[in-house]
Amino acid sequence: MSFLLWDGRAIGYRRAGVGAGVGLLCFVAGYLVAPGEAFAHPKRLGLSVLLFACGVAVVVWAAAMAHVGVQISMYNVRIRHGLLPLPSVSVPLRMVQGLRAVDVRASVGQRWGWTWVPGRGRAVVVRSGPALMFDFGGRQFTVSVDEPEAAVAALQRMRIPML
Repeated sequence: MSFLLWDGRAIGYRRAGVGAGVGLLCFVAGYLVAPGEAFAHPKRLGLSVLLFACGVAVVVWAAAMAHVGVQISMYNVRIRHGLLPLPSVSVPLRMVQGLRAVDVRASVGQRWGWTWVPGRGRAVVVRSGPALMFDFGGRQFTVSVDEPEAAVAALQRMRIPML
């Protein structure tokens, strides 16, 4: 018997591509800034190292913000990073008072990634499109996922008492 009711994820390819492009641009700029005799020009060497470090940071950040996974089991709801081993958000299923499918927009002017939106609660938005909106006793948590209607149906099947 499996205790997993639903498993879903979302990948933001556009955000990951932009992050990889900016990281690549930092690497190329760091390479071009470094002179042939690097130790003769310590300021250029420092700038080159800084650009390489920025490139690594941008690539890691883009990888972290481009993927999210959600698991709904008989006991809890777990929201996790798909690519980095960071702590996941785990909430007991008894705390979920509501779940609905919504449509979110992740534009340049709006927040995306792991964020907090005033009036709407916490959110994990990796791309525009379908998402799940959890209601944890007055607190909302929105997560971008593929096919959120299946998660809503799975939770409703769990909550209907068997006769």
